[in-house]
Amino acid sequence: MEKLKRAIFFWILVLMFVIITPAAVLYAKGFRFDLSRGVFVHSGTISIKSNPTDIVVSLDGKVNDSKALDKINNSYNVMGLMPKGYNLSIGADGYQTWNKNIEVHSGVASEFWNVLLVRNEYTKTDYNTTGIEKFFISPQSKYIIYTANSDDGLSARILDIKTKEIVGLFDFADWNFITQDRRENIEWTPEEDYLSVPVQKIEDGKTQFAYFIVDPNAKTSFNLNELLNNNDISYVRWDPQDKNYLFYLSNNSLYRVDITNPADSKQIAQDVSSFDLSKTNVYYSVVPHELVYKNNLDGSGTPNQITSSFPEGITRNSRLIAYDDSRIAFLTQNRDLYLFNQGEFGTYTRKLGYDIEGIQFSDDGKKLLYWTKNAMSVYYLRNWNVSPIRTENSIEDITRYSEEIKNIQWFKDYEHVIFSIGSDVKIIELDPMDHRNIMNLPKTNSQTPLLGYNLAQERLYFVDSKDASTSLFSIILPEPTPFLGIYTPPNN
Repeated sequence: MEKLKRAIFFWILVLMFVIITPAAVLYAKGFRFDLSRGVFVHSGTISIKSNPTDIVVSLDGKVNDSKALDKINNSYNVMGLMPKGYNLSIGADGYQTWNKNIEVHSGVASEFWNVLLVRNEYTKTDYNTTGIEKFFISPQSKYIIYTANSDDGLSARILDIKTKEIVGLFDFADWNFITQDRRENIEWTPEEDYLSVPVQKIEDGKTQFAYFIVDPNAKTSFNLNELLNNNDISYVRWDPQDKNYLFYLSNNSLYRVDITNPADSKQIAQDVSSFDLSKTNVYYSVVPHELVYKNNLDGSGTPNQITSSFPEGITRNSRLIAYDDSRIAFLTQNRDLYLFNQGEFGTYTRKLGYDIEGIQFSDDGKKLLYWTKNAMSVYYLRNWNVSPIRTENSIEDITRYSEEIKNIQWFKDYEHVIFSIGSDVKIIELDPMDHRNIMNLPKTNSQTPLLGYNLAQERLYFVDSKDASTSLFSIILPEPTPFLGIYTPPNN
C-alpha cells in the first residue's frame, strides 16, 4: 500500500512537471493563456516615453504597480499584456491626464513616445515690461526686443533675459509698427549685432513704409530708406554669414547691400516676387512663371534653377520658404499654399490649401505645419517610421474651431502644436489614434494674447494684462528631464 501511494505521488509530480514546465517556459517567452479561447497567445507590450517621467499608468481604470513597470532609457514598458483593447491613462500628481483607447497586439509593442502632460498650475516669471505689445527673441536667446505704440510713435526696448534689465531704448517718433497684413517682423542678425525694425506712417493720406536699423551695442539707429535714398524697400532680411549685409526687394529686383558702406550694393536678380535665405544660399522665385533659382549669398555664382514648372494659373508669390533645394513652400498673394517636394519616392508640386494664414517647417524638414483662421493641418514631406507611422506626401487635419485660432507654432518635439483660442492657450498632439489629446496651458486675461515658444530655453513666453497694462511672462515647458539621475533646469 505504501508503495502504491509513493507511485501515485511520483506520477502526480511528473504530471505536474509535464504541465507546468511548458507553461512556465511559454510564460517566460511572453505567452499568456487566453481563457476565452482556451489557447496560449503571445502577449503584447505598451512602451511609453513621457514628460514628466514620474507617471502613473492605468489600464482600464486599474493602476499598474510601479514594480511592474520596466523603466529603460527614460521609457516605461508594461509587458505581458493579453492582446485586446484597453483604455490607457497616464497621469501624475498636479498634471492633466492623458488617455486613449488602444489596441494591444500579439508579439508587438504599442509605442507612445511623445506623451506630454501639462501642469494644472504654472509658476509664471514676470519680466516687468509695462505696456508691451509685441516681442521678438534674439537668435541666441540672450535678449528680447519689445515694442509699444503711442500717440508720439513707436518705442522699442531691449531686455536682457537673464538680468531682466533694459539694456537699450529706441524711439521712432511719428512711426508705428508695421501692420500684420505686411507679414513682416523685427529681424535680428544671427550674432545679435543689429536689428531691422519695419515701421509705417500715414502722411498726406498715403501710407509710407520704412525700416530702421538698430545697433544695440552702440545704442544707435538710422533709417535704411534714407541711407539708400530709396522709398520702395520691402522684406528686409539679414545675411546669415556677414553681419553688415542685408537683402531687400525693390522694384521687383533683389538686392544685397553693406549697411556700413552703401556703395557696396549688388543686384542679385531681376523680376523677383519673393526670396528666402539659407545659411549658404539665397533662393528666389522669378515672375511670371514663379520658377525658383538658387545662388551664393554674395550673388557671385551662376544661378542654379531648382524648379522647372509650376501649376497653371498661380498668382504672384508673396512668400517663399525654402527648407532646402528639395523642400520649398510658396504662399501666393491670394494666400494659396503650394509646395515643391522632391521626396524619397517621388517629386510633388501640389496645392495644399487656400486662405492660408501661416506655415512652418519642422526642424528636421519632415513636416510642414500650415493653418487658416479656423483650422490647422500638417503635411508629411518624408516617411515617418516611428509610431505613429506616417507616409510621404500625406496630409492630416489636426483640429478645427469656429473661433479664430491664433499663435500657432511647433512645440519642441514637433509632435505637438501650441495655439490659442481667445484667452485660452492650448497644446495638441499630432497622434490621431482614438483622439488627439488637447491640454490647457495657463489661461490669459487677454482675448488676443501674443505667444512665442523658445526652443533653446524651453520656455513659453506670452503677453498678459497686469495692473491695467500689459507685461511679458514665461513658463517652463516641458518639465526638466533628468540626466544620469540629476535634474538640470532649463536656461533662464
